[in-house]
Parts: sequence; structure tokens; C-alpha cells
Amino acid sequence: MFLVVFSRRKPSRTCLADIEQYFHQPPPQFLDLELAVCWILECLLKDDSYPSCLLQKLIQAEPQLRLSETVLQQALDFLEQQGSISSYTQRCPSRGRPRRMLHLQASARNEAERLMGPWRTWLDSHRFALN
Repeated sequence: MFLVVFSRRKPSRTCLADIEQYFHQPPPQFLDLELAVCWILECLLKDDSYPSCLLQKLIQAEPQLRLSETVLQQALDFLEQQGSISSYTQRCPSRGRPRRMLHLQASARNEAERLMGPWRTWLDSHRFALN
């Protein structure tokens, strides 16, 4: 007895030229939890921010990198459990409801700054590969 399995997945490339184009314009790379934590810390070392702004800043600063909302939330939960960040609400005139602002705790600043070296080294080494 033979079992025939058909894949329902459509091939994303229709010819070899499409595959060549993939290397000229690779898809964005999604950050994992560790890298997401570093990105969040880099942003919060500069200024308080809110979650959706962190996603927007990443796209602007590093166009080939992305951060899923799920991993972002996991990273924020991790940082809150570590006591590295806190949050507060800020009223915005253009919005109906207040924003959840994120703040890097002063006690976590030195540790966050130490992570910036390895984070930037990773970023520099992957920036070449992603462009």
C-alpha cells in the first residue's frame, strides 16, 4: 500500500529568476526573544516609549528586521518580571484612551548598557548579511 501525500503549499517561487531575486531582496528577519529584549533596552535607554512605537522604530532604523507582536509581548513580560522596566499611562490629546508607556528602571540601566555591546556587534554583523 502506497500513501501519496500532496502538499497544499503553493511554491513561492515560480522560476529560477524569482529565486535569484530573493537574494537581491531577502525577506525581513524576525528577532527572537533575546534580540527583542536588546532592541527594547536600546530604545528605553534613550527615552520612554510605548509598545507599538518600538515596532515602528525598528522598521525605520533597521528595515530588514522585524519584531512580531507576540515576541514583543514576551520580551516585555520578561523585562517586567526581571524588574528592569515599569509602565505608566500617559494621556495623549490625539487619542481617546491613555497610552501604556514603558520606562527603564534606573537600577537596570548599567546592565542594559552592558548588553548594548553584544547587541550592536550582532546587529553590525547581520546588517551586512541582510542588505
